[in-house]
Amino acid sequence: MPIETPSNQPAEWLSLPVIATIARLLCRELTLQNEYLRLENKILKSRLPGRIRFTDDERRSLVDAALAMGRKLMETVVNIVKPTTILAWQRRLEKAKWDYSERRKRKPGRPRTPGNVEELICQIARENVWGYKNIQGELKKLGIEISKTTVANILRRNGLPPSPDHQGLTWREFLSRHADVFLCADLLTKEIWTLKGLQRAFVFFVLHLRTRRILFVHATFSPNAEWLKQQARHVLWECDEYGVKPRFFLHDNDRCYSEGFDILLKNTGLEPVRTPYEAPNANVVAERWIRSLREERLNHLIILGLDRLQYVLDKYKDFFNQHRPHQGIGNCIPEQVGHQMGDKAQDVDSNSVHTSDIRCHEFLGGLLKSYIRRAA
Repeated sequence: MPIETPSNQPAEWLSLPVIATIARLLCRELTLQNEYLRLENKILKSRLPGRIRFTDDERRSLVDAALAMGRKLMETVVNIVKPTTILAWQRRLEKAKWDYSERRKRKPGRPRTPGNVEELICQIARENVWGYKNIQGELKKLGIEISKTTVANILRRNGLPPSPDHQGLTWREFLSRHADVFLCADLLTKEIWTLKGLQRAFVFFVLHLRTRRILFVHATFSPNAEWLKQQARHVLWECDEYGVKPRFFLHDNDRCYSEGFDILLKNTGLEPVRTPYEAPNANVVAERWIRSLREERLNHLIILGLDRLQYVLDKYKDFFNQHRPHQGIGNCIPEQVGHQMGDKAQDVDSNSVHTSDIRCHEFLGGLLKSYIRRAA
């Protein structure tokens, strides 16, 4: 309903200039448009799942438009992001504008130690009970100049102590240093079929630590002290045949190894060495051979009688000593350790090898296989 004014008094808007009246109408129109757009943005944002991602150009455009309005107007108009986010974008743009880190001259500083030198330092530290000063002196003897602080830092970086505690030899170090004169013995069990049903058989074996050669393996139902003494004599005969001159005889604390067994070894010049209690890793080479015997042979057979078990053990012993490469001795065959035969096999040109030149030898019904080159 229009508002009536006295005829003798003109309306207030008629007294205003025409330009001011037009400006007021336009401002009201812009206000209504802004209110509608703000409400529309709010509804659209509520329908969008998750967070809205902006590109750098979009952020820059929003910052330019928002900063022109001022902080108070910005808080009422901006709906997509918070005003604090707009200001954070502005600070980031200012920081990026004055970032000249790419133009800085990077000084070389102290050069990094070459990788082969660092590897050599770690190798020396693992093979010896030396501190960083001793290692520095050894490197200087080799013509490598390096500070003791650098050596210590390299050792720490690789998890090695710069100054190790001198607590004597470890068990592994002791075995590796005396591998040439060490014999390792152990017992394993296998259930076999007999006329009385399943019976437990015991297998006694001895191997040479350095060559990994199986010197002796024998099976029985009753591994008593007298039987083990007789097997020890057979082991010494085998050592004479193979040219092995042992000094130590390693075995566990099984009750089968009586005091008379150790006395027999001492009388023949061998020093018996017992492993610690509940420490199978102290005789790890023998334990690993037991695993190989089971996984490669015994677990795949139903054995009838003790004689058949002994036949299987003898065949596996020959295969292990003469045909099976061993990772512990550089993938060499135990009987070829120290001979030139194993070295010549490594010098073969791979381009000259053809499948027609390869022959496969099968053992124990094809369960075990060995590949050799045909003679030229």
